[in-house]
Amino acid sequence: MLTVLAVFLSACAKPVTSLSADEDKQLTNESGYLLIGVSTNRNIKSISISGPKNIFLTHKDLKAGTKYILTDLPSGTYTIDKIRYNNFWTDETIDDDAWSFDIQDQKVSYVGNLNIYSEGFYWFTSSHVELINSASEALVFMEEYYPNILSKRELIYGGFGEDDFFQYIGKYNEAK
Repeated sequence: MLTVLAVFLSACAKPVTSLSADEDKQLTNESGYLLIGVSTNRNIKSISISGPKNIFLTHKDLKAGTKYILTDLPSGTYTIDKIRYNNFWTDETIDDDAWSFDIQDQKVSYVGNLNIYSEGFYWFTSSHVELINSASEALVFMEEYYPNILSKRELIYGGFGEDDFFQYIGKYNEAK
């Protein structure tokens, strides 16, 4: 019964991919942008995220290396549920507030950098997974690749805890 329920819930999740162009979408009043960094030393099959819209990030955006993913989602609280490495081995994340984040209306919500590092060989692999706030790197990424969206939308921190870095930088830039 539990397996059937898990299959049903995962079937409701929709794949999302990162925006490819710096074109600000016409968002509804109840949606915003998700900005998440993913850094890994191996290819990841998918990352499942539950919330107002259950989604999963696909292997297209999750190749080895460091990459930011920017996509639009309905506003609300989301939780990273599962990281799938391949068809045989799945690492489920801890059900903890540290894996939750918020997407706010009409804003770009940076939620952190998901660092996934594995060591070992084939069946004897262990992984270390953490969600770290690297707000300054996220700002540099947005300035370089999405300046149009950044000029029209407020960039905020929506991850675990509080961080006023983006507000501080915004006030600093206004004072110049």
